[in-house]
Amino acid sequence: MFASLNGTRIYFDVEGSGYVPQGDRMVKRPVLFAVHGGPGSDHSDFKPWLTPLAEHMQIVYLDQRCNGQSDRVDPATCTLEQLADDIEALRRYLGLERIYLLGHSFGGMVAQVYATRYPDSLAKLLLINTAPSKEFYPAALDYASRVATPEQLKTIPELFEGNIRDDEHLIQWWEVCYPLYFHVLDEEVMRETGNRPIGSLEVANYTFKHLIPKYDVRDKLPALQVPTLIVGARYDWITPLSQSEEMHRLIPGSELAIFEQSGHMPFIEEHAAFIERLTAFLTDKEAA
Repeated sequence: MFASLNGTRIYFDVEGSGYVPQGDRMVKRPVLFAVHGGPGSDHSDFKPWLTPLAEHMQIVYLDQRCNGQSDRVDPATCTLEQLADDIEALRRYLGLERIYLLGHSFGGMVAQVYATRYPDSLAKLLLINTAPSKEFYPAALDYASRVATPEQLKTIPELFEGNIRDDEHLIQWWEVCYPLYFHVLDEEVMRETGNRPIGSLEVANYTFKHLIPKYDVRDKLPALQVPTLIVGARYDWITPLSQSEEMHRLIPGSELAIFEQSGHMPFIEEHAAFIERLTAFLTDKEAA
């Protein structure tokens, strides 16, 4: 499905019912927006991993502008502020009240910008393996210096400094560096998850070169009043645990969940425990 928002077409998909029968009446469920990472990826990062949450809420997946199935636009328009404005426009387009918002990695950066711009539109915020500022990159390089191969250390800056030449170069980058994103390598999972997204090289290069070096919401986070769950992972190299701990320190009343056997994607590597922890937070029930 597509929505024409803020001068472009945004692709979105919906999983789960917004109203469900309960006895002799229909009960309205909360709505969770899932914001993918990247830049240059799409909502398939979350599938099928978030599907169990649809037992408790409706999930709206979206492809950020210039990503996935959404229309390609000038990458200079893909600021984090504009991406946040697109989420708000989609919320309004769908006629929704306050939403739950989940952002992973780069999507978590967008989610934090959204929270600072539209606090009255949020019921709950989930920040999954993300960071509050551009300082994640030096921290990532420090982490990589201890665990990466010489080839990986040489290759890492090509993407994160916006210097990927073409699609073939991007494929080569991921072949070298994708193992860093997992604590335990599963070749089948890596092949499937790595091939599903519709790549967008132009927006990836532009964002890493021009937008990420300016990203910093640390001064705005202490004003947030929305219930927030922060997820970090012990073996996450690109948004190291220090970044989750900093967000936890800055956001009043936030909860921090650390996954001890995961890399950058605990929703894959510790799937059952991840779903249990998020379900507990989103439904206000204690995890077992």
